[in-house]
Amino acid sequence: MWRVLRRPLVPKAGEIVSLDLETSSLDPKTAVILSIAAVPVRDRRILLSEGFERKVASDAPVDREAVKYHRLRPVDVAQGATAADAADDFVAWLGDRPVIGYCTGFDCAMLDRVLREGGRPGFEPDCFDVRDLYRRAILRRNPEDSPPRALDEILARLGVPVVARHTARGDATAVAMAYLLLSEGRG
Repeated sequence: MWRVLRRPLVPKAGEIVSLDLETSSLDPKTAVILSIAAVPVRDRRILLSEGFERKVASDAPVDREAVKYHRLRPVDVAQGATAADAADDFVAWLGDRPVIGYCTGFDCAMLDRVLREGGRPGFEPDCFDVRDLYRRAILRRNPEDSPPRALDEILARLGVPVVARHTARGDATAVAMAYLLLSEGRG
């Protein structure tokens, strides 16, 4: 089973993958995946051209509030892959690389559920959350501080430009930028 690791991050072979999902809601028991995107970070570079992205077809109702953020209507994902195929493709693409994200536990739980429902092995990478990395960086400098948990505020404080926010690819890219800054000791 996946687990969000709280130990200091030391990626295998200098590479980590920034992952983000867009889903029909924020309820991990009933939500369905609408899109998956990930970008590798290798040798201090974000490799957008080597990224992974899939839209996921779904007949499930989409929470109107969620559509306001991710802007994915049922018609936008109608021609996508099945959730199981998209998850399989992602796991094959990911290999044994660790994952970083924002609310990584939710994304990993969603992928794990889809894989297990399809009779496949679960999703078990090393997972890290940018919220935890940011919090540790801030508290190391000032133990009395109260670091924000919201991604928009973390990105703003790190000076990360927000491009295509609330899209899987946009958020995966923003988290990758935040990770690079945090791994350089900024924060």
